Amino acid sequence: MANHDQILRELLEKIAEEYKYKDATYKIEPVSSEGANYSSALYNITVSSPNNEDLNLFAKVLSFSEKTRSAMVDTDTLPSDPSETERFVYQELAEKFKELELKCGIPMEERYAFTKFYCHQPNTNAETVILENLAVKGFEVYDRLKSIDWPYASKAVEVLAKFHGLAMAYEEHNPEEYKDILIKYTNKIEPIYKYMSSSFKDFAETALSVTREENKEKLKKFIDSLSSFENVLHVYSKPQRKPVIIHSDFRPSNIMHRINKNGTIDLIPLDYQTIHSGCCVSDLIYLIILGSDAPFRARYYQRLVDHYYDSLRNTLIRLKMDPDQIYPRKDFDYELREALPYGLIVAIFGLPLITVLPDDAPDMTSDNFMDGMTKIKTSSLYPDRINGVIDDYVKWGVL
Repeated sequence: MANHDQILRELLEKIAEEYKYKDATYKIEPVSSEGANYSSALYNITVSSPNNEDLNLFAKVLSFSEKTRSAMVDTDTLPSDPSETERFVYQELAEKFKELELKCGIPMEERYAFTKFYCHQPNTNAETVILENLAVKGFEVYDRLKSIDWPYASKAVEVLAKFHGLAMAYEEHNPEEYKDILIKYTNKIEPIYKYMSSSFKDFAETALSVTREENKEKLKKFIDSLSSFENVLHVYSKPQRKPVIIHSDFRPSNIMHRINKNGTIDLIPLDYQTIHSGCCVSDLIYLIILGSDAPFRARYYQRLVDHYYDSLRNTLIRLKMDPDQIYPRKDFDYELREALPYGLIVAIFGLPLITVLPDDAPDMTSDNFMDGMTKIKTSSLYPDRINGVIDDYVKWGVL
């Protein structure tokens, strides 16, 4: 196991030099994700210097055990330098988005927000990303054990629509460059998705074990229909009408939010290491299914879907594009129908982990980490959440 303190101190020395923090001292504090993160060790960091204000930083260090890492190397499924992917997003993609927003005169308060990026370490066994610590500014992660509410959900889809709209604008302005990005980052993520897909049967058995009897055969039929696919996560999330850069892990645990005194919400997404080519509705479905419960969806599902498209349409108009040409509602509705089963797949994979109690979360440093993921001790919240999803998919005609 890599020495995280040494890795971080070497990076912090470079940051201190770049920002002219002479005689800097470093306070490095491990942070528990409380079961919200399964691949990285997390740290809050304070860089202090006699003549400067403190730098408040946040670090992620990829932290698989040697056995787990070796197994992933042997099967060619180790994530291909996720720190480089995040560096690309925070440095290059963020700059492209900023240029587009400036060119189109988007007011500062309406722009897509990225957290400040400081540096990354791409070396194997030491892959690290260091960002601004948003918690110091009052941001926090939504409680993953609770369903999202309308104020949070509506703001989240507005932000998601900005991300997708800016990606579409990028394609309009630099089509060949954009195409290369889609290919590059899709190729990077495919191996790990295939590896995850090899465990689909185990996750499916967990879902079936708590499925109510009247729906069990319907779910089993759906699961069996996916048995021949090498990558079940890409069967329904691949683009049908409009390829776009998707976040692909857009859920409350990967989003920081702050409620302001006037009741408005500021929201900043994180964890871009799985960006690739997909259909934008797959990000929307992912958020709704993994972030909400059945009562929320019964009340707000269609309203949230409509709010997302209206927000995307408004984003495209602000970016001087015609939404009826770029991504008309009929294309959105078509992709939504085609991608809807994706939500059931991510529920099967994700809900055991989303609802796990902190003390039962898999230990990423354990040699048996992958077994811990597939044979997780589910919480009492899990049956209700997964059955709520299954009921919705029966109602929606997928099951």
